[in-house]
Amino acid sequence: MDAWKREVERIRQATGLPIAYLNVAQEDSEAVRAAQEQAGWEIVQSGSSAGRTWMVAIWPAQWPDAARSLLTLLLAKPEQAGSAQEQVTAWLTEVAAGQPASPPNGLERLWAWRERRVCFLLESSRSEGLFELPALQPLLHDFFKGAPVSLFPIRPSHLLLAVPVSALDGGDTEDWLEWAFGLHDLISTELMENVRVILGPAVETPALLGQALADCLRLSRALQKYRPRVMVADRRQFPLERWAASLPSDTASLLGDTLTRMMPAPKLSREQIETLETLFARQLNVSEAARQLFLHRNSLLYRLDKLTEETGLDPRQFPDAVLLQLFLLFRQH
Repeated sequence: MDAWKREVERIRQATGLPIAYLNVAQEDSEAVRAAQEQAGWEIVQSGSSAGRTWMVAIWPAQWPDAARSLLTLLLAKPEQAGSAQEQVTAWLTEVAAGQPASPPNGLERLWAWRERRVCFLLESSRSEGLFELPALQPLLHDFFKGAPVSLFPIRPSHLLLAVPVSALDGGDTEDWLEWAFGLHDLISTELMENVRVILGPAVETPALLGQALADCLRLSRALQKYRPRVMVADRRQFPLERWAASLPSDTASLLGDTLTRMMPAPKLSREQIETLETLFARQLNVSEAARQLFLHRNSLLYRLDKLTEETGLDPRQFPDAVLLQLFLLFRQH
């Protein structure tokens, strides 16, 4: 691609950094890519057309993080209609709409990852969506220390991030959930946006982004319906809420009626509902729930004893806790 060739030459002359442009026959592209990577080069951009493959390679050890983070912008020329980024965005938009969709053809070749990427779904609380990328991108650049983060605007109110694991200092799900809390605080503070952040899986290849997005959206729908005050979560959390949200409305109504017939429908106050939701979110751990509610442990025990007296159900006992949680989920039906 002539535009890339000119841009690569301009970058080399302006910065003196090692960067190369390659134009090879498409059937030779895999061998050339492997040879370049074995020699220590990193392919940062590629594309194919009319039997030819273009690649842009850098010598990563000599490229500062801040400089390499700008490469995607510098090399994303208008002539690149149908680029991997655009194709993936279009595909993920179909996935979010519930349409059967397959990853773009040749995605693994067009967009080769060197490491796993962790997915984060950002969800604006406003239906019209307020994710202004020009304002958000510099914040994400600094937050992830210049790492090449991929952004996919799925809907006006949803944005999927794919972040290299190395940008999160490695770690595991618990560590990544802390990054999700940090993202929420960053956007809420700097952009004054009330945003929900859902931690998705770490995926090996871009072809797995569709399943990761679907997992995050399932939890998003459940939280909107049953836990609207929860603003940061891992996609594997709240299994009962995810199950309830997946039910047809007539099935949910039937379950609600059945629960009412099974037990006296408790008349719960707002305080009691908050107490139960906190206790269930903390896996029935009374001490943890008391801390989150800013109560002394004995004060929480008194509340629970009072609730048991009024309803005949003790939320500290697993069978009663299940019934109470199901009642909370279906009380609006």
